[in-house]
Amino acid sequence: MATVLVTGGAGFVGSHVIPGLKRRGHRVVVFDNLQRGHRSTVDQLDVEFVQGDLTNSEELQRLFVGTHFDAILHFAALAYVGESMLNPDVYYRVNTAGTLNLLQQSLSATEGQPPPVVFSSSCAVFGIPKQLPLDERSPKSPISPYGRSKLVAEWLLEDFGRAYGLRSVVLRYFNAAGADLAHGLGEIHQPETHLIPLAISAGRGDAPLHLFGTDFDTPDGSAIRDFIHVCDLAEAHLLALDHLLAGGDSDDFNLGSGSGISVWELVHAVEAELQSPVPVHQAPSRPGDPPALVSDSRKAAVVLGWQPHYSSLKRIVSDAAAWDQRQRLYISHELSHVTT
Repeated sequence: MATVLVTGGAGFVGSHVIPGLKRRGHRVVVFDNLQRGHRSTVDQLDVEFVQGDLTNSEELQRLFVGTHFDAILHFAALAYVGESMLNPDVYYRVNTAGTLNLLQQSLSATEGQPPPVVFSSSCAVFGIPKQLPLDERSPKSPISPYGRSKLVAEWLLEDFGRAYGLRSVVLRYFNAAGADLAHGLGEIHQPETHLIPLAISAGRGDAPLHLFGTDFDTPDGSAIRDFIHVCDLAEAHLLALDHLLAGGDSDDFNLGSGSGISVWELVHAVEAELQSPVPVHQAPSRPGDPPALVSDSRKAAVVLGWQPHYSSLKRIVSDAAAWDQRQRLYISHELSHVTT
């Protein structure tokens, strides 16, 4: 049994990895500032929780002084491209400086023998690709502060590896989506910015979906993305952790389904699932949005033995819609108690 630190474990992807960690018998400690994560999520998963911020060195120091960690799963970050264009300083402070703080404290607390790290990175490090699909050797030229903040964090891991022997696995997600209905986990963002939950919300009578960009150089004019089910992402993290705990070398992997889905195709899939139209408001493309991103994940299959099992568009949309319905029923139930 390993003791595993999960930074950002109250958030979307981080929380989905925790059931698998517990199945493997690991002790899990979640460290989260709860600015975008949810304490209720951690409570229902029944793991240890420490509230704190990566940018606060004293809080990190107390965390490491009290516990020896065998490995770190580092999810804690800000992850909105548009927001990063408006507030780049915040993204570099949290995503880059926060990662540096984490690595420094782990190094200091272990007297030069830092625990291995599985790092949550992003396809945003690639920027506008010159060719698709994107593999690990594709040029990394991020066009948003979010993507740059993640790429610099990757460089930190590389440099700490060369200088201090830190072993790490970098996992670059494409578009995480879906839900783990068996464990009561799904997307809870406030405000919600992810495409699939917004499309489902629009199809159920809420605000129309803002479709950003209809004149991309793609077959139907809308952006093309590679959607990966969050349960498949969770499994990749567990395999990466197994790799490191077994003494494996540092490595990096792209994680996607390998299928490009346009925003219009996604809208039609949601309409088919809900049996209801999705009202759309067409808007200009946003700064920092590439026209197409599709992953080549063959390396993860070869090295880690990872295969996506839940990442068909139909399964992703079905799980996301079921999660949305569950959340609506819960909110309705809570409101009925308040009004009575």
